[in-house]
Amino acid sequence: MKTIIQTKEQESKKLAEQLAKAKSIIIFEYLGLTAKELTTLRKKLHAANAKMYVSKNNIYTRAINLAKLEGFISLQGPNAILIANGDEITPFKELHEIMKTHTFVKYKDGILESNHISPDKLAKIASIPGREGLLSMLLSCLQASVRNLAYGIKAVGERKTQ
Repeated sequence: MKTIIQTKEQESKKLAEQLAKAKSIIIFEYLGLTAKELTTLRKKLHAANAKMYVSKNNIYTRAINLAKLEGFISLQGPNAILIANGDEITPFKELHEIMKTHTFVKYKDGILESNHISPDKLAKIASIPGREGLLSMLLSCLQASVRNLAYGIKAVGERKTQ
C-alpha cells in the first residue's frame, strides 16, 4: 500500500514540475479515441515540443495543486493533459484537428501563458493560424506596401516620359 502511495506522489511531483514550466496546458476528454489515434496524436505533439499525459484525476489534482495553478475545474471522467513547452498554439491545433472528426473529444480547461482559458476560448485559439502562418501574413502585408510604392513611382516616371 505504501509503495502505491509513494508511486502516486512521485508521479504527481513529476507532472507538477512539467505543469509549472509549461507555456500552455489543455485538459481534455479523450474517451473514445483508439490506441492508434492516441499514438498518432502523441507523435504530432512530440514533434511540436508538447506531451500528453493520461493518468488518474487525483494525480492530476495533486499535480495542479503542487504546481500552484489556480482556477481549474474539478476533474471528472477520463481526462488527458496536454502540456506545451515550445510553440504554445501548435498543440491546440493538433488537438483541434482530432476534435473535428471526433465530436466526443472535448476541451475541459486550459492555461495559456499563465492565463486561465475557458473551453470556448480554447476552440477560438485553435482556429488562429500558427506562428509561421501569421509571420507569412505579416511579411505579405509589408511587401504589399513596398510593392504598391514601387508601382506608384513607376507610374509617375512613365507619365513624365510621355
